[in-house]
Amino acid sequence: MQDTSPEILLIQHNIWMKKTEEERFRLGIEMIEDGRKLVECSIKNENPDITPTELKRAVFKRFYENDFSVEELNTILQHLT
Repeated sequence: MQDTSPEILLIQHNIWMKKTEEERFRLGIEMIEDGRKLVECSIKNENPDITPTELKRAVFKRFYENDFSVEELNTILQHLT
């Protein structure tokens, strides 16, 4: 979905590029961590009694279930503890 005008995209790009590489890297990592926390909260809301191992597997599945075959995914999930 592209709902941002080209003018605003250019402004955003310019703001981003004014940051140092370290700042961009740090912000990127923070965004990844925030996304993971959102997924964890969503899973916990659906299953409040989930164990840490089950949560780890559920998060992995949510992120990667379309990137692996069913067999590959099941093999990976069995090894996550």
